[in-house]
Parts: sequence; C-alpha cells; structure tokens
Amino acid sequence: MSLELEERLVAKANQAKIPLTVNFELTPICNLGCDMCFIRTEKSVVDKLGGLHTVEEWLDIAREFKKLGTLFILLTGGEPMLYPGFKELYAELKKMGFILTINTNGTMIDEPMAQFFHEYTPRRVNVTLYGPDRDYYQRLTHHADGFDRCMRGLKLLRQYNIDTKMNISLVKSNEGTHQQLLQIAKDLDIPAVTNSYMFPCMRSNCAGKRHIVDERLDPETAAFESVEFMKYKREDEFELYAKEIHHIIEQYEPRPIGLDCRAASSSCWINWQQQLSPCVMLEAPRFDLHQVPVPEAWKQLVTASTELPKHEECAGCKLKLVCEVCYAGAAHEKKMCGNVDYLCRMAHKKVEILKQEVKHEENS
Repeated sequence: MSLELEERLVAKANQAKIPLTVNFELTPICNLGCDMCFIRTEKSVVDKLGGLHTVEEWLDIAREFKKLGTLFILLTGGEPMLYPGFKELYAELKKMGFILTINTNGTMIDEPMAQFFHEYTPRRVNVTLYGPDRDYYQRLTHHADGFDRCMRGLKLLRQYNIDTKMNISLVKSNEGTHQQLLQIAKDLDIPAVTNSYMFPCMRSNCAGKRHIVDERLDPETAAFESVEFMKYKREDEFELYAKEIHHIIEQYEPRPIGLDCRAASSSCWINWQQQLSPCVMLEAPRFDLHQVPVPEAWKQLVTASTELPKHEECAGCKLKLVCEVCYAGAAHEKKMCGNVDYLCRMAHKKVEILKQEVKHEENS
C-alpha cells in the first residue's frame, strides 16, 4: 500500500471515527529488563491478575474490529513473540486479511521465526536496538547477550527481505551512542527512528518499580539528540528546514493541547488484559472488552475521549511544531513531575540549537 493511499485512508477514518488501526498488546512479559520500561510485568504478577488471554479471545476481538473497518493491527508487548500462541494468532490474523506490523526487541528472531515471516510476510517489523555492544546492553537491559541476539535478528530479517525499521531509544544508560546506533542502521541498510524523549509514564500495576524520570536524558541533551536525528533523517534538506522552521513558528496559532492525534479517532490500544484505551500511554478512558461489546466500547471510547480536558499550559506557546508534547505526554509530565517544564525546556533548547545551525551555515 502506498503512503499516499494510507494517508487518505487515515484522514477518512479520523473524520468518520473508524478504528482503522488497532494495537494488540499480547503480553507485558519481556526477556529484557530495561529500567525505563513502563509495560514490563513479571509473570507472577500477570498470573495473579488473571493471566494472558487465549488466541481465540484475541481472534474474537479482531473479528469484531474487522466489522468496524479495522485494516491494520500492530502486535506488541512486552515482547510479543513470548506470547504462547504468537505464530498461530499471527497466521490467523493474516488469513483474515489484516495488515500486520510487529514491535519487538529482536531477540526472539531466529532462523525458524525469520522463515515464518518470509512465509507470512508482515507489513513491517519494528526492532528496538538499545546499545551498540554487549556492555551497553548489560547496563540498560541487564542482559548482555541481548545485543548478539538482536543483531542476529536484524540480519536475518534483512536476509529474508522482511521490511524492517530500527527504533532507537536514548536514555542515560546509553548516552553518547546515538551516532554508533545510526551507523549500525546504515550498515544494515535499515531505516531508523530515534526517540530521545521518554514519557514519564507509569502503569498502575508497575507503580514504584520503574525509574523513568531518573533514567531519561536531561531535556537539553534530549533536545540535542533530537536535532541530531533531524540531520540524519533530512540529510541535505536539514539546512532548509532549520531556516524555515522559525518562520513557520511565528505563523503558528497557539492553542491548548487536546487529544488531537489518531488516538480514539482512527486508532486504539488493547492491553494484555483486553482493556480498550485511546493509546498505550493513556489508561483512561478505558473499557473492559469482556464486559462491554467491542462496537459499544469503541463508541464509548470515542465519546469519552472528546470530553477529556485540554492542557491549558500550552495555550500561549508557539513552539508546538518543535515540541515533543502530545496529550498523553503532558498528562504524565504533570502527574509525575507536577508540570510540563521538561517539555518546555526541551522545545526551547531545540529552537536555540536550530538557530545556531542557521548562523553556522550563514557564516561558513
């Protein structure tokens, strides 16, 4: 499917409130132990909370969403390939006509799994790389062999011509490795996306067990790394972007931040307990799909999401176009930190760096 066609589908789905994309969080269990992860949950806790749901339960939900117009499904976790019925569920969803994407840490992709994806081709496999070597993997994920297994997975995906994207998450534990990670993506000929802003998100069943605010980069460093990724992504167009963004900012009409993304308009999230919410970051509004039928749950989610209060802190700011803020991000910043200062500092630093880039080019 072409990007242009997909954009047109999304626009129509947003307008008509059709759940074009649904995210299935199959399991919160993971074989890595990243300190900044807000989803990972120990199996003992999962079992106490009722355990994982069956393949047939997920397929029942998929059938209902298909009737509502769903075309794309993301399979994620935790580590989704640790879900006991992953291959069976994946194959059945493919047979139903869904276009499937997978979020993974790459460590479970061995030869048989790569062959499976070659037979049942996904739209894309998104692989997160947490460091450039075993030492950084030990520091960040607490599993040094995760690096070797992830690299094996990436190479197998390339070998079998599976569309792959590399996700790069930057935190204090891998600070200073950005260029090395981008170089790995270049060497493997895989497109990369860098996230230098970490949501201070915390799920209720993980409360007190994560240290995301302590683990993430300071806002000025996060801003620098964000601009570095702009350079990488835009390449020859970066200079023009840096020059034009200041003019665009001046013309921007400041307004409060509402839930104005695809969440609860054309996409939604279903966690491992099969509770429906707008996105991975928002636990509310939330509807249990074992108590509320899918069509009614989606309808109620759309209505409840339009009633969420806006974030007035951003009402007078013109920096939205360079800011990492979204509705969920602002909500969690205020909940965890008491304000949105981190995002403000990051946005102002990005503008400062972009201005410096323009001056440097003019003087060179």
